[in-house]
Amino acid sequence: MRIPLRRPSPALVISCVALTIALGGTSYATVLAVPKNSVGTDQLKNGAVKNKKIADNAVNSAKVQNGTLTKSDFKSGSLPAGPVGPAGPAGPTGPAGPAGLSGVERVEVTSASNSLTSKTANIACPAGKRLVGGGTRVNPANVAGVSLSQSFPDNDNIFRGAAREITANAGNWSITVFAVCATAS
Repeated sequence: MRIPLRRPSPALVISCVALTIALGGTSYATVLAVPKNSVGTDQLKNGAVKNKKIADNAVNSAKVQNGTLTKSDFKSGSLPAGPVGPAGPAGPTGPAGPAGLSGVERVEVTSASNSLTSKTANIACPAGKRLVGGGTRVNPANVAGVSLSQSFPDNDNIFRGAAREITANAGNWSITVFAVCATAS
């Protein structure tokens, strides 16, 4: 079955055109008639305002909230070096920190140089000083077949070291044990 199509009447065409103009004109008028300061963060979608939508020179220092910019917001070399503006008043003096080290010295002892298969030695810090470090070395440095077996602080005042031959007939050798001592108050 075929439904006959009729042409719209001139009155219908004119009323549709008038309705279209009226609705389009109203929306156009609404965009132009937005009251000042009526659009805020609640009305804007995230990412709606982009650089290309902001007019040149529309944002200036008066429109940027203090403390919101960081160093990365500025071109390299555009910020002055050091503090900006006058320095504030000095704050109160803080409490004294812990005393440091003074009178640092190195003391050492060397064992006898012979062909014995093991050697030990220790060194104590002078009276009134405390051990802050130390070590042990084999002499001569290039002697073959000798191994350092101990190098440690024995207590707050003595450093100990030991070495032994790991191959027979290493020849004459010795060890030197040293301590780094200081007055700590």
